[in-house]
Amino acid sequence: MTEPAAVTVADTVRWLHEEGLVRLAGVGERSLHPIAAFTIDVATGMVGAHPASGASSDVSTFAADDLPHPVGSPKRLVIVGVTTSESMLVVDLAAALTISINADQPEAAARSWVLQLLLNPEITISTNSAEVAIGNSPRCRRSFIPGGGATIINIDDMNPPLTTVTLNGAEGPDHLDVEPDGTGEMYLGSRFWSLRQVMTVGDAAWSELVDRMSGTGEPPAGSNEPPPAASVAPPAGAVAPPPRGALAPELSEGR
Repeated sequence: MTEPAAVTVADTVRWLHEEGLVRLAGVGERSLHPIAAFTIDVATGMVGAHPASGASSDVSTFAADDLPHPVGSPKRLVIVGVTTSESMLVVDLAAALTISINADQPEAAARSWVLQLLLNPEITISTNSAEVAIGNSPRCRRSFIPGGGATIINIDDMNPPLTTVTLNGAEGPDHLDVEPDGTGEMYLGSRFWSLRQVMTVGDAAWSELVDRMSGTGEPPAGSNEPPPAASVAPPAGAVAPPPRGALAPELSEGR
């Protein structure tokens, strides 16, 4: 008898974006304490729910099959990367209202978060960074943000308060540190995860994705993938959802 193929990181990312994040958001809604992060074991599918610091020290565990049905939206949940224990780390940015990304090029990790957040149609994003904004989109626009010279990304899902992500800002209790080799460390209050790979979107992939999401680009030459449906006469300034499979273009299964 042929044994089933082992689950990969790419399989887990695909499941999370298709329904897993929405199901995890359902766990957060039912919890008595705010959930700061979730871990999903790639091999077993076991889910760990990590409460925000000060709420409770107990980590709850669930089988993926026991999660709530996928009803609603993914809220402000984003996949940060793969931990050194081979789990996907998902952070709830609603539980970390002020968070920073520190790296040589923090925009690469920020773009991954932005693409994932745009899967929730209720979210709009404003930023003073031309490297993160998406053209003239009303959902991910570049604008002046008072408060100094820091690079800032504000996330609004119509459920205040906003989440503010600062790139290479003053280090607070909640921050993601990314090393040049793609590894990193995630700190949420007193909680910490070591990451063997952080999800990022590089300059070339970002440029192509922005073109496709804005309805102005075409698939790469030689690609068998049809143009995304939103590329046909989109409303002015509209942004299509990220193409399937585009949310982890620089996350390798082999690492």
